[in-house]
Order: sequence, then structure tokens, then C-alpha cells
Amino acid sequence: MGKHLITAKPGVLFAMRYPNDIGYVWNTIALSRDFAASHLIAEARCFIAHPELTPNPAYSPQNLQPVALDCYSKKAVDLESLERFIQVHNIRVIVFMSALPSTLDMGLFRRLGVRTINTENDSFDPAKRDSLLLHALKFCMRRVLKRQIHAYHLANAESQKDFLLRYALIPPNRVRVIYDGINCERYSPGGRQVACAQTGLDPERCWVISVSQARPEKRIDRMIRIARRVIDARPKANIGFVYVGASNSPIFSEWQALAAELKLGDRFLFAGAQNDLVPFYRAANLMAHTSELESFGLSIVEAMACGLPVVASAAAGPQETISHGQTGILVDLQDDDAFANAILHYLDNEALRERHGIMARERALALFNIERQAVEMAELISGLLHP
Repeated sequence: MGKHLITAKPGVLFAMRYPNDIGYVWNTIALSRDFAASHLIAEARCFIAHPELTPNPAYSPQNLQPVALDCYSKKAVDLESLERFIQVHNIRVIVFMSALPSTLDMGLFRRLGVRTINTENDSFDPAKRDSLLLHALKFCMRRVLKRQIHAYHLANAESQKDFLLRYALIPPNRVRVIYDGINCERYSPGGRQVACAQTGLDPERCWVISVSQARPEKRIDRMIRIARRVIDARPKANIGFVYVGASNSPIFSEWQALAAELKLGDRFLFAGAQNDLVPFYRAANLMAHTSELESFGLSIVEAMACGLPVVASAAAGPQETISHGQTGILVDLQDDDAFANAILHYLDNEALRERHGIMARERALALFNIERQAVEMAELISGLLHP
């Protein structure tokens, strides 16, 4: 066995957090791993691990072998399974997503000679600060002892890199910026009439779309109130809003109740979670994103690639993805009036909307193409396979 492991082609394990039937933005995360694996085939065997494999995968990888393995659990039975898999398949690199080293058994990986990479997908609070004592302890642990850190922490934006260096105190040589990417061939402009038929959205109505997970920081309640302002400001205009996101969150029913309270009726639709977002983007005329904590914003870039300008709260991520005044408008985090006015500015000017939509797609193609992301990720992984 030992001789076999020494001579076997090394393995790379991409660790997903959710069962393989969970789609939405996780399809894009899985696709980026799949594309990265396509650049590693000659030098490594690549696997994608889900805590559960179901008969109905949301995404079917082409270059990754799916395995049922919970790489985030610290239960003894799961750690034993992970250790056995690492040994049998000669895993040399594991790529995690949003996994603080303190939540993993880093000692196990050190003992087995496994290098770890973490893609930093979570939002963060740029104003967050530690006490002096905690800051000092963190500095000693990570900067001096080089513990509680991955081989690489992949920030998805420059603002997140700054946060990792300043707050998390990750050593600078362990942080890399690789902008998230999307499949710009799939997310592309298309026939609006067909898309409206697919989604059930009225083609005669001008639609403003919001896409996010159903979490408080996404502030869809704010979007609902802004919708009321926009509709009241243009009482004769045929304007509608549609929110696409999971309906199984407790806060979802609160948002529905607020829309009912404000008597929005069919002017604000809740489409629920959708595995295929492309028809919704193509049916829409504008995107609005009210999140106050956003490290990147995949849905923003998806909409841009589909030719939509974006009005967004000026959280960290949107400040990098959106070119203010060219591909969208950035609004102060707390200024609902300015947000409503920005939406009206686009709804009142179709030519501007179309021009900024074209520029939005050009920006997505230039900066946020998933192939570029995959190549950069594969190069880092390859460097760890051959130190």
C-alpha cells in the first residue's frame, strides 16, 4: 500500500458544503472547480466531495469524480472517512470554501501531508474590529507561529484581501486575489419574449430583478419598500419587481408579509429558488441589489453578463464589480431615496439602460470570466502538487 501511494498520481479534492442537488450559485462554484480540474488532468486525479450524493444533481461535473464525503465535519466517523479517502487516493491538496482553519482539523492535514486552499466566499463586515488582546493572540498564532492558516486563502476581491490581511491577520504570502467568475457563454443576452414565456413574467411590464439568498443582510425588505416608492413615483408606468431566492428561510415569509402590507400585489413577485436563472435575467430590464454585506456578488456579475445594468448598495464587492456610471449605479448603503431615484433614472431612459447593459457585459467578459478564474486556481494547485 505504501509503495502504491508514493507512485500513484496525486489527488486533488474539491470540498463542497452542500448535497449535490442544491443548485443556485453553488452551480457556478462547482463549475469553477470543474474547469480548474480540466487544467489538472495530466498531473492529478480530481474529485468533488459533497456531504450527500443524490440521484438528481444540480450540476454534473465533466472533469471531477463525485464522492460522498463531509469534509467540514469534525465528527470522529467523518474524520475517519476523510482520512481513509486521503490515504487511498493520495490526496495532496484539498480546496475548501468559506472554511476557517479553526473549524477544521488542521492537525490531521499536517500529519497526512495535505495542503489546503480556502476560497473565501462569505461576506464580511469591513468595520469589524477585535480587542487588543484578541488581536495580539491572532497575530502570534497566524503571523508568528504560522498556525490556523491555509496554504492559500483565495480572496474574491481586493477588498476581501484587505480584510484578510487587516482583520484576520493572514500572512501576506498566503493571500491571493482571484476574482470569482461566471460562465459568460451561458449567462448572455437572449430573446426577452421567450424568456418571459419561460418565467411567466409579463413581457409588457418593465421588470426589476433581485437575486440573492434569503438572509437578513440581503435586505430584500428594503427592496420591497423601494419598490413601493418607485411605483408610486410613476403611477402610470407598467413597472414590476421580482425576487428570485430560496423560500425555505424564516425571513422569506416576513418579506412576503411586508409586500402584502404595502399592497404591492403582482407588482412584486416572489419566484422562489431557481436552478436556472438565465431566463429570469433575460426577461428583466434592470437588476437591483440591496445587500449591505457582499464580498463579491455572483448574481450581480451574472446579470451584467446577461446585459443588465445594476443598481446596488455600495457594499465592498459591488464597488469592484460595478463601474459606477458606466455599468450601473452605486448608492450609499442607507439611502433609499437615492436607490429609488437610480432605478427611476434607468427606467426613464431606455437608451441609457441598453448602453450601460452592453458595457456591463463587456466588463463581465473582460474581468469575470470563469475560464480565467479556473486557470488561476489550477496554477496555484499545481504549485502545491509540485513544491
